[in-house]
Amino acid sequence: MAYGPDNTRATKLVVAIFKTPASRTADELHRWYITEGDVRHDPGIAAEVAAFAKQQEVKETTAVDRIVGCAHEEGIEYPMGRTCPHCPFWANIDRFTHEPIKPPAPTQSPEQILAELSVVRDTQPLEALQSADAHREALTAPLLEAMERGIANPADLPEGEAMLFSYATYLLAKWRETRAYPSFIRWLSLPGEGAHDIGGDTVEQDGKRFLASVCDGNLEPIKQLVLNREANDYCRGQALEALALLAIWGEVSRPPIEEYFLWLAREGLSREPNHVWISLCSACLDLEAVGVFPELRRAYDDGLIEEDCISREEVDEVEAGPRGKWIERQREWRPPIADVAEATAWWVCFKREPGSKASQLAEYARHIAESDPDFDGPATPYIAPTKTGRNDPCPCGSGKKFKKCCGG
Repeated sequence: MAYGPDNTRATKLVVAIFKTPASRTADELHRWYITEGDVRHDPGIAAEVAAFAKQQEVKETTAVDRIVGCAHEEGIEYPMGRTCPHCPFWANIDRFTHEPIKPPAPTQSPEQILAELSVVRDTQPLEALQSADAHREALTAPLLEAMERGIANPADLPEGEAMLFSYATYLLAKWRETRAYPSFIRWLSLPGEGAHDIGGDTVEQDGKRFLASVCDGNLEPIKQLVLNREANDYCRGQALEALALLAIWGEVSRPPIEEYFLWLAREGLSREPNHVWISLCSACLDLEAVGVFPELRRAYDDGLIEEDCISREEVDEVEAGPRGKWIERQREWRPPIADVAEATAWWVCFKREPGSKASQLAEYARHIAESDPDFDGPATPYIAPTKTGRNDPCPCGSGKKFKKCCGG
């Protein structure tokens, strides 16, 4: 595929080798660059491409007959979910058709959208969600207010208000609304089960993405949450993993985050077993922060990290493996929120196609809730299942380990 600063000149050529038709990712990848002219018309590069294909014993080839985007890599050369600052031509341009991307015209008013998002239903309010972007300016203040009402009354929030609260978190995160940052911090800083009382599974599922989306590079409130021993340990863990996610998205530089993780492992965290240590280990693995691994092993020796959640062997696997593999996996599994309907399709309250991953996860969550004698019914549309260890079989039924599937 060819890439360039606009749709007339290609400065980068990428050849990907797939060893089987079922391969989801390339087995071999090679890139060629030029600074002048067009890479597609360079005879020297053409000869190198032919030699590369011969070396890989390519049996069949396919090519795209046009430039398919800018030459810079999202998450590496500019942050994920952002517009490339080097190639303004491609902003809001479809990279295959080269036509402007026009958002669908809204079919609902702001008032109708808020009403639709405040109802507990078994199907997604797709029309309201599709209309929301066009009314961002009018909806932002009411959604911020919905978050504040939830934070002020976490245990007794009416179901409709709880539903609106949760939609507000996803929409504000999608819009990268920095004014929501203090609200997210206050929500995840609630003591006890306060944060879960409002948001249920959204805490563990997307808390890290919420914080990373709205912080705009201001890391201090997130770091304060990490160290806040009055907050729920799972919320503190989400704050910690948000820091890794910011580096993975390319929003902040990796070395300062790795240095902070090293400080946490050496002296910043209290040396008592809790979920924050598990999150620190998970974040270091996802970020491939191998400089912290000796301290993580010391934490294992001291009984601070449960091997049922993350095994020592996984630390060894990341350390021995190729650099970039786990970071790329996180970019794929935890990108910035771009589609709220897609990001919330897993909610337990929604009907879904029988046999789908979302359906299997929802049924698993219902089973756990119904088997708990102390379960009185959810105050929100979500049911939190028991925590699955990263090396446990994934509850979706895929046959893979949780860490390699839904917990990746």
